[in-house]
Amino acid sequence: MGLFSKLKDYNIELEEILDSKYFSSNIKSLLLSMIYKIEISYTDFQKIKKSVRSKEDFLNEIVEIIRLYCDNIKTVEPDSDQAKLLIKNKVKALTNENERSILTYPTEIALLYAISDISPKYFYINESFILKNLIQNTLVNGYNLNNVEILRDFNGWSWDKTYDEKFNYIDNLIYQNLLVILGEKFLYEWRTYGSTRRDFLDESRKYIKFFTGNDKYLKTLYKTAYLSSNEKDREKIDIELKLKARILKKMEDKISFIESSKDKKKKLSKKLQRIDIALNDKEKLKKEYEKANLKLEENKKIKTIDKYKRMLINEREKYLKEITQIDYILKPANFLQEKKSIEETLEFYKCKEGFDKVLIELQKEFLNFIYKKLSKMKTRDEIIDILYELRYYRKLKISKDVYISDIEELDIFIDKILKKAITMLCKNGAIKIISMDINLNFEIIKYALDTKIIELEEIKLSFKTDKEGLIIKVYDKDVFEKQGRKKIKLTNKTLEVRESRKIKLFN
Repeated sequence: MGLFSKLKDYNIELEEILDSKYFSSNIKSLLLSMIYKIEISYTDFQKIKKSVRSKEDFLNEIVEIIRLYCDNIKTVEPDSDQAKLLIKNKVKALTNENERSILTYPTEIALLYAISDISPKYFYINESFILKNLIQNTLVNGYNLNNVEILRDFNGWSWDKTYDEKFNYIDNLIYQNLLVILGEKFLYEWRTYGSTRRDFLDESRKYIKFFTGNDKYLKTLYKTAYLSSNEKDREKIDIELKLKARILKKMEDKISFIESSKDKKKKLSKKLQRIDIALNDKEKLKKEYEKANLKLEENKKIKTIDKYKRMLINEREKYLKEITQIDYILKPANFLQEKKSIEETLEFYKCKEGFDKVLIELQKEFLNFIYKKLSKMKTRDEIIDILYELRYYRKLKISKDVYISDIEELDIFIDKILKKAITMLCKNGAIKIISMDINLNFEIIKYALDTKIIELEEIKLSFKTDKEGLIIKVYDKDVFEKQGRKKIKLTNKTLEVRESRKIKLFN
């Protein structure tokens, strides 16, 4: 039986964990309040968003983090002297993984963010990938923001997308994209899998390519990460990219590149041989140590022979790594693959587009994936989930004052997907056909779906005609939600349903 198989089991377990911690009564109350608010909102949240864990898995993970990684939690009031550290770092909470401590404002949202932040996260990406740290940071921050969404945006029977001025829209948007594309289970495994034997980034590429036939989404994601990086990180990346550019230029002359690589390997092998002799001969090691110190200024001399030995071991590992890379690239198939890899890496370095344009392009590629995946869907529930996901996605912010739905070219693409999904649902009988005029049918159903009603399947519609056209009323079951008008020329065959009678939109 799981921790949350029954609510009473969860309460007992949580109380036991809190009793074993040296938390103040205020902290314990705040934790219990946080969990309670998650508990009451999660069912609606799960229906609205779709790409989420089960409530049991989510609550279990939060409680386990508290048990394993939180020993000291302190809250500070916004106007207190203690809050200066939070203000300085422009955050609502600070965590220290080594000390297993949290400093936070006394709100459930800030505390939940801190608890998410203090848990170990891997998101393994190959060390050789230049954007490794940028992508990992985006995924970690996106995960934290995704966790607090249940308290930040959902409250009882209502839901709203609200953000504060410090909210990282880009990291959140990218993470929400990947949640829909890859699924919660995949991202959970990527986050928690500590081994380097599984290349999640390459798996993502192959999965996306299966639907779209190209690598455009990830390539555009790399451009987005590169262009959104801060000046300090960009400078470090540019140094590596310039080095890659020089290597690529040398690779254009394959014969010359191979010869120079072989020469480099010979020189590295000689250095390795010298190090191995020194490591296996104490007298030789001592002489090498003394010789190395003679070349150094007094304040930079190596203090002990043991330290020099460790330096040689590190140097040996470095040379071995370089030789392994040379051996790899000298194989014909690997040479071509490495050349292509460098060319692709340099694509975002040579990018001349502005950040805003690239970010919108990323969202177009995301929507293209959804459109292509929709074409392969067969079941009613799969297609209905797309309706929920598009409704949620349109409400995401792409910047402080701009929603996805505010960007015309994205909104047009969303309509294209929505129309395809509605047509598929009408054909398989899941949605009632309102009009045989395909465009009018779409416009009516689109209007009905643009709502904050929790369960779309509970939508009811009624219609009335007058001289100006069609009046559409939308209900949540039998509770009036909204009303709109379509100014169209009416005939006896305009509607396939009777006027002034409430009908369920979904069959």
